[in-house]
Amino acid sequence: MDYIRSLEDFEEFLAANRDEILAQTIRIEDLPEDDEWFQEDEWDEIYEREVIQNGKA
Repeated sequence: MDYIRSLEDFEEFLAANRDEILAQTIRIEDLPEDDEWFQEDEWDEIYEREVIQNGKA
């Protein structure tokens, strides 16, 4: 697949690459509490905007 042009293309991409994507992911439970990712306020802002204001993530 050269380009993702629609939701269906993206779904096909995810299905075709699921194992590789999962191999690259890190579970948040596996991160140390002092990891800089936890220190970023950006994620709090995203959570507040999407979950609290819109009721969804």
